Amino acid sequence: MEENSAVKMLPFNFGDPQLWFIMAEATFQLAVPKPITASATKYNYCVANLSPEAAAIVRDVITCPDKDDPYKQLKEELVERWRYNHYNVLN
Repeated sequence: MEENSAVKMLPFNFGDPQLWFIMAEATFQLAVPKPITASATKYNYCVANLSPEAAAIVRDVITCPDKDDPYKQLKEELVERWRYNHYNVLN
C-alpha cells in the first residue's frame, strides 16, 4: 500500500479530457512523500474527480474496472469515448 498524503487535483475538464489526464499525471508525480505510481490509486483519484457527465460516459469502466491496470483503462476509454461523442456532435 502506498503511503501518500492527499493530492489536490483540478476539476475534470470535459472540454479536453486528454489534457486533464496529463495534468493529473503531473499531480501524481508531485505527491508527498513520494510520487503516486499504483494504477489503483491513480484510478481512484481520477474517478473521485470526474464530473457526473464524464462518469456516465464510462459507467461500465467504473462499475467493473480492470484488475491489472484500472487507471490505464479509465484513461483510454474516457478519452476515446469523448473523441467519439465530440466527433458525432460536430458532424
